[in-house]
Amino acid sequence: MLDYDREAPTYDDTRGGACRATAAAAELERLLPVGGTVLDVGGGTGIVTSVLAARGRRVLVADRSVGMLRLAGRRLPGRVLAGDATALPVRTASVRGIVIVWLLHLMPSAVDSVFAECARVLEPAGVLVCTVDKDASGRGESPDPSACDAVATVTATAARFGLAHCADGAFVGGSARPPPTYPVRAFRREG
Repeated sequence: MLDYDREAPTYDDTRGGACRATAAAAELERLLPVGGTVLDVGGGTGIVTSVLAARGRRVLVADRSVGMLRLAGRRLPGRVLAGDATALPVRTASVRGIVIVWLLHLMPSAVDSVFAECARVLEPAGVLVCTVDKDASGRGESPDPSACDAVATVTATAARFGLAHCADGAFVGGSARPPPTYPVRAFRREG
């Protein structure tokens, strides 16, 4: 796994930069509920979250990498939280939306814990939007149904924690030609 503290200074430039972040944020915005606070879980440098904030969203970024949070803090002063996706430093039922972009594929043994925490912090009827099938999307391959971020796996995991599939979307981004399309799936907290 990458050392995200050390990778932080070049992370955005090597991952599609502002162009990809803007495309991701536009699609996330379309799928998120109106109003309330949006929590970006594993939000890294805050590049995507800062676009949501520029569109008028109240946002928080949570990440466990100090290096990433240092950059996020420059973009979003006072809106960064040091914490792990499996133990979010947020009150129960306190956020209306959650976004998880390119994180689940890095946490194969913790996906259940991530969804449990997201379900805990979402308000009733809140929405979680996450990328799925990341590795296949980036290479233009067919998704691996056994991947921890495979759409079927993510959907089944979300359902176990009271999060019902409510919408799908995708965004295009990256420097490859043609640029990859990244699918996203949205889930609404039941109850």
